[in-house]
Amino acid sequence: AVASSFSCFYVVDETEQAVVTRLGKYLKTTDAGLQFKLPFGIDKNYNVPVKIVQTEQFGFTTVKAGRNNEYRNNVTDESSMLTGDLNIVDVEWIIQYRIVDPKQWLFGVYEKNTTIRDISRSVINELVGDRAILNVMGPDREEIQTLAMDMMNENFKNLGLGIKVNTVQLQNIVPPEG
Repeated sequence: AVASSFSCFYVVDETEQAVVTRLGKYLKTTDAGLQFKLPFGIDKNYNVPVKIVQTEQFGFTTVKAGRNNEYRNNVTDESSMLTGDLNIVDVEWIIQYRIVDPKQWLFGVYEKNTTIRDISRSVINELVGDRAILNVMGPDREEIQTLAMDMMNENFKNLGLGIKVNTVQLQNIVPPEG
């Protein structure tokens, strides 16, 4: 009796919404607070951080965060791109996004992180590939960031991922060494 009463309640943090399923089917989305559900696994809750801005880094990783951040550049091949004038450029960028639809986030796409990274790389590759190297490094930087955010949001919406990109920030843009 005691165990069943404990499994009837769940807490949703201020930064979260909870998606509740009944026997595996979507039932409802609940907001912050103490919530009730049916016991013994009939209802299950999945808390999703909808108010937290999440960040993905491309071409570099943060080794140590804090007062003096440390980064490791040229981590993968994802930052090397071909420009419109057939030059190779190394582009590092970050995207920041929030989950706007917890149900879509949980059930819309299986490989969420991979999908976010692949779409972001594809969009930046396309925008860099349409421009000359000097334009990418200089005057078109703001336009690339704005277009990238719009294109990514359109792709994520079409896929039903349940996220919205708030920021695309190009970091270092340099020709590769050698």
